[in-house]
Amino acid sequence: MFVYNRQHPTGAETGQGLPDRLMLASQEQNDWLIGRRIAVENHERTMLGNASPLPKDVWGEWDREGIEVQRDVLAVFGDLAASTGTPMPIGKLVHYFQQISDSGAVNVSMDGRSKGRTDQPTITYHGTPLPIIDSPFSYGWRQIESARTDGFQLDGAARRNAMFKVAEKLENLALVGDSSIVVGGDTLYGLTNHPKRNTRSTTNDLSAATGAQWLADVNATLALLHADNFRVPATLYVNWDDWFYATSTDFSTSYSNKTIAQRILESGGVREVIPASKVAADTILAVVKDRRSVQVLNGMPMSTRQEFRPNPESDYNFVTMAAAAIEVKYDADDNCGIAHSS
Repeated sequence: MFVYNRQHPTGAETGQGLPDRLMLASQEQNDWLIGRRIAVENHERTMLGNASPLPKDVWGEWDREGIEVQRDVLAVFGDLAASTGTPMPIGKLVHYFQQISDSGAVNVSMDGRSKGRTDQPTITYHGTPLPIIDSPFSYGWRQIESARTDGFQLDGAARRNAMFKVAEKLENLALVGDSSIVVGGDTLYGLTNHPKRNTRSTTNDLSAATGAQWLADVNATLALLHADNFRVPATLYVNWDDWFYATSTDFSTSYSNKTIAQRILESGGVREVIPASKVAADTILAVVKDRRSVQVLNGMPMSTRQEFRPNPESDYNFVTMAAAAIEVKYDADDNCGIAHSS
């Protein structure tokens, strides 16, 4: 994932020039995953005739592969998870946020003895389902025995494919949600289809637009947030090819040493720009990365664990899984910190 901001106008890669922007595990979640791995390992050591469990170094290599996949795929989801991630118990099916009406009053006095009014607020709840995403893969028992003779050089194609599938689904959930996930009437939405997001249409082709057109679209998108009382710099998520065009095209003939991207990053309303291949072309998503607006519900970061093997000749079955969702928030007046131009 590359991040573009004033400190890194030509872009910096997370995990290299910037801290990793990944969904982090809480201690409870780490304990859960490690406990599952240890349980399988202990079982296979005590079962007579079973092959030995995978060495610790193999798990370390697979976990590193998972991080590399997340850096590559999770542009939008990973960025939001790093700043607004909230750990959730794995048993949580739906998370509710409170929507509160205005109540009470601020009191000002010199002696501090007077009391403000304490009206009872009206509170409503809005839910976000928290699904589990998984993708299995397996190795035959003789594959494992063969790999053991070569220092566990297992073919990683199936493993990486499972990791990519889970990561791509997480990125897709961040952008469009999943209409098939409905719990108690609450549907899982994403940033581009939540009914309370602020929207506008643009007729510009951002892969061929002029600098002035680019800047006009960005400012119009930010104006939607300002109208909802979000007057803070926002993070922009744009299509990767559109942003490549912006980084390689001069803003105008009058400014031959300044690209469209550099001019966009100079805007006081832009915190940073994240190009993402999963964002549709000609789309600008402006997000206030604040838990008043959005948070990532983190039931379990993406990880791989082994499943139970009953017999010595049973396959070695694994599953890459994650439990997460994007929760978009809005207040009682429907003010939302998401703006969507398309």
